[in-house]
Amino acid sequence: MVGRVSSFGQQQLLIRNIFQNQQALFEDQRQVSTGKRVDDFKGLAGDTGTILGSRSFKSRIETYQQTIDTIRGKLNANDVQLGGIVTAAEELKENIQTVLANGNAQGFGELLEQTFRFSVNSLNTNIDGTYLFSGAETGTVPVNVSTLAELDTTEAAGSTADAFDNASIAFEARIADGVNLEFGLLASDVATSFFDEILALHRQDIATPFQGEIDPSQFSFLQNALQSLDSTIEELRLDQVSNGLSFERLEVVDEQHADSVVFLETFIADQEDVNIAEAVTRLNNDQVALEASFQAISSLNQLTLLRFL
Repeated sequence: MVGRVSSFGQQQLLIRNIFQNQQALFEDQRQVSTGKRVDDFKGLAGDTGTILGSRSFKSRIETYQQTIDTIRGKLNANDVQLGGIVTAAEELKENIQTVLANGNAQGFGELLEQTFRFSVNSLNTNIDGTYLFSGAETGTVPVNVSTLAELDTTEAAGSTADAFDNASIAFEARIADGVNLEFGLLASDVATSFFDEILALHRQDIATPFQGEIDPSQFSFLQNALQSLDSTIEELRLDQVSNGLSFERLEVVDEQHADSVVFLETFIADQEDVNIAEAVTRLNNDQVALEASFQAISSLNQLTLLRFL
């Protein structure tokens, strides 16, 4: 029998090379298919703590972003409803000016009722089960009356405070680490003065109805009411401005969060992801090396003394 030139040791060396090339090729294929350096944090060694911390921070920021999205919706709704109340107050003011100019108040009582009911509906706006102007007591209807007659019965000590059931504190939420935003508006803060003005006009209308020609006392009363209504409208506008400032602050923080998320995603990717171009190059090289290993051991197995005789 003719023996082979190759030794057992040479065969074992080539077989080990094949296994190593196969393992390298498998790892290359995994990296190309997943885009990740390793499958678990164990393979990241000393970078594990840094990556876990970055992921935790990114998750916290994304939670803040979700909170901001919710608050943004409420602030937009606040602005719409406040804008409606301001418009109603301005229309009431214009109507009083018209009455004073024409000396005729026909239909003024009906306008008062409509203005009040519109304002109540705005303040009692409910979105997804939450009343916008109730403060911390989100499930409580903030204004407990719906007509001027009902408002008149709640008045005490010259104020309409009993018409409001909202909480004493507004909404507050954390929008960043160490940053809380108080963004809610309370119905009582927004509308107490306005309701006082409307109630005073309503009571005057009951005492001496505004129908047709107005007398000197009514004229004087409306003149005074016009001046105090100006102050009330200014307060309503300030509430709207305050709501807008909260919105602007929210947008600034949200932009900071967006920048932080982009940075963290890039940082984490640099630690976890592979360079696909480099991975594909290694895959091709290791595939050639594996094929060469197979060819080498195949050629070695075919060598016999007969080839040298």
